[in-house]
Amino acid sequence: MDARARAQDLYRTALDDAGWRPEVLTRDRGWNGTEFADALHLLGRLGLFVPSADTRSGWTALAPDTALRNLLLEEEQHTGALLAAVQQTRSALAQVVADFQPVHARELSSVQMEVVTGGDNVSAALEDASQRAESEVLSLHPGRALPAGMVEAGLERDRLALGRGVRIRTVHLASTAAVPHMTAYLRRLNAAGAQVRTAHTLPLRLIIVDDSLAIVPAPPPQEAGGGGIAAVVLRGETLVGVLRGIFEHCWAGSSVLNDTGKDTGAAPGAAGADGEWQPTGRHRELLRMLAGGLTDEAMARKLGVSERTVRRLVSELTERLGAASRFQAGVCAVRLGWLDG
Repeated sequence: MDARARAQDLYRTALDDAGWRPEVLTRDRGWNGTEFADALHLLGRLGLFVPSADTRSGWTALAPDTALRNLLLEEEQHTGALLAAVQQTRSALAQVVADFQPVHARELSSVQMEVVTGGDNVSAALEDASQRAESEVLSLHPGRALPAGMVEAGLERDRLALGRGVRIRTVHLASTAAVPHMTAYLRRLNAAGAQVRTAHTLPLRLIIVDDSLAIVPAPPPQEAGGGGIAAVVLRGETLVGVLRGIFEHCWAGSSVLNDTGKDTGAAPGAAGADGEWQPTGRHRELLRMLAGGLTDEAMARKLGVSERTVRRLVSELTERLGAASRFQAGVCAVRLGWLDG
């Protein structure tokens, strides 16, 4: 006999004999304590048995329609409590919206974005940003060297800003700093009072003016056929603060430009404590990219050099390491601990 059949037997017995006793029933039926408890639990869950202090068994059997009404009433009370809780939550959320939506709206309104397209318009935006600078201008310059004309125009803007007491910190690619007209430009910029550093890789072109304006590159419009120049001008302390964190990270890992305009950390390699050659500067960055599986094109873009130069540098590294492939060179560098830190 399964639990359902025992429950039916128990219910029938309770209806026939109001004076039934659990110990007598279990003895007569041969049920153990667990079997009786399971039957009792099923009847109680269905509402057919309710506790009673007036019967010898401690239980009263109810008619099925009465049990059903009781269950529905209990469910209605439970549902009513849930609806009351939902209403209370809805009121609380409405209060949150009323209190904080204006704050959120003000924060959103403080972030402005403007897309500028075309070389002349981008130059005008840079000129406007330079004139607005009051305390500091920060910049990152990845990619190939800019034309001499653009460099000279930028130098004049920077000199005017420095003359107003604006602090300038800038980081250029080491490969770009080695180009003759860029070397001369960076030396003159440094002499004018700017702080100039170089790095072997930089994440993006970035200009930050004070604490509330930033200019970053944008994909050129489709009508330009993939050519042309475009930039995004961002205003808002929160977003500019995030970009400033990127700049500070790059600044901390860059090298100071010395009096000759050369990168003080540009040596291809140096002897370690045990006298063995270890990569430094551009070779070290190249090894990081090799370990990451980057293509020649991607490495050239990050280093600001040609793919031919990348292949030459990779050849030098694999020869130094005695590696059979570029991937093996990256793996060897990791194993030797050259890329730690």
